[in-house]
Amino acid sequence: MNGQYQQTVDPFNNDNKYSLFAVVNHQGTLESGHYTTFIRQHKDQWFKCDDAIITKASIRDVLDSEGYLLFYHKQFLEYE
Repeated sequence: MNGQYQQTVDPFNNDNKYSLFAVVNHQGTLESGHYTTFIRQHKDQWFKCDDAIITKASIRDVLDSEGYLLFYHKQFLEYE
């Protein structure tokens, strides 16, 4: 990296807040398997995407899944 995009990270800075918005799950082996995804829309409404089938899901479904890949939105905190 040329240093142009480097950013100092302070591990004690608690000003960062992240919100989970998607979880990809994998079932099967390294050679074959099946992927499903949980996505969050409109605050706390979760959906499970399984190929062409999309169904409502609960936060418990998401938390009980074995997340293979997690996606987060970074939220900015402003102080006055």
